[in-house]
Amino acid sequence: MTTENQPAQGRWLAYARIGWVFVSLLTPALFLASIPGRLEVITRFADQRSLFVLGMSAESYGLFTILVDFVFILGHYAIALVVFLRKKRDWLALLLALALVVNGALIPLALAYSQLVVDTLWLGLVHLVIYLGVVSSILLLYVFPDGRFVPGWTRLMAILWALLCLPAIFAPGLPFSMTKWPAGVQIFVHFVFSATGVFAQIYRYLHVSSPIQRQQAKWAIFGLIAAGLGPIAYFLPFVIFPNLGQQAIPNILYQRLGSSFFSFAYVVRLINSAGFNLVTLIFPISFAIAILRYRLWDIDILINRALVYTVLSGTLLTFYLGSVVVLESILRPLTGQGSSQFITVISTLTIAASFAPLRRRVQNAIDSRFYRSRYNAVRTVEAFGATLRNEVDLSTLSERLVSVVDETMQPEKVSLWIRPLNEIKG
Repeated sequence: MTTENQPAQGRWLAYARIGWVFVSLLTPALFLASIPGRLEVITRFADQRSLFVLGMSAESYGLFTILVDFVFILGHYAIALVVFLRKKRDWLALLLALALVVNGALIPLALAYSQLVVDTLWLGLVHLVIYLGVVSSILLLYVFPDGRFVPGWTRLMAILWALLCLPAIFAPGLPFSMTKWPAGVQIFVHFVFSATGVFAQIYRYLHVSSPIQRQQAKWAIFGLIAAGLGPIAYFLPFVIFPNLGQQAIPNILYQRLGSSFFSFAYVVRLINSAGFNLVTLIFPISFAIAILRYRLWDIDILINRALVYTVLSGTLLTFYLGSVVVLESILRPLTGQGSSQFITVISTLTIAASFAPLRRRVQNAIDSRFYRSRYNAVRTVEAFGATLRNEVDLSTLSERLVSVVDETMQPEKVSLWIRPLNEIKG
């Protein structure tokens, strides 16, 4: 039975590899073909006045935008190629490599070809790449990290998602297409499928996964958080200041708000575009580390450092703003000025002086709260080191050493053998 299934499995794997090679060649070809038309659209709608203030031409702005997209796609492609070459006999690795290639180009292709008029066949190939990207991202949540659908009902959810996406992408004009549904319903459907994928990962982590698979899941979740926060950080400035997102700027707004505001808008757009792509590259990198099982346990250190410096940055920023407000309220009656360089210097020096001690306090607080066993182990070893300096009785030291090993490493059994003195002298 096993011997008969092996050739079939080998044939399907060969077909899957051929399919990956086809998609990995098609995707960059579609992007490269869209560059002339995309560049023309960007330069046509770019505001020349704001770019002139920045000393940048519309062509340079368009080339920078396309270059950022190209680097983003290239990063996904390179990571996918590494996964494909290292794990080409693994079904899940092939799925991940496919998801990386198509998801890396999904947004650039969707933006480019939504503004271009192209042949129907060419547009169908673009829709194929977008479809594979949308479906593979949810499918990956259902089967990662061992390739099985856990819980079992996620298989039906994956089939349903693939069927819903077919008309939505290839035939959005059909009356039953998801694109014809109310916006609230569409958002709810996307939320449900994403939430079931996250639930599947949590369920697998708690009830099914081995220790190695749990480390893989940590890397995957870390990448998903980065992929989720990236768009939020990108679109937040445009939500706060809607005018930042305008391409063509009416004269009345330009005259009322001035050139500086819209020049600043273009700077924000350029920085956000580059930052968004850099942050979301964490997603393919983390999944690649998880699937290749390379330095899996480093994720614990990474999460620890992320928690520490996130809390530290927020605390220091709050302290800085608070100190500026307090010092201004104190000095305003004395100097008659609301703000001065003196206040900025004092606040900055205070932040610099409190950085190191505050970092230690935050580190200890996070270790004691989220890494309690490791925190207790470190404290136990430190206490044993102090005992070594003060204790001279061998039997007491032996008992203490056994107790420390049992408490920190928690083995099933602990025993201590001390070589007799006559053997040492001999």
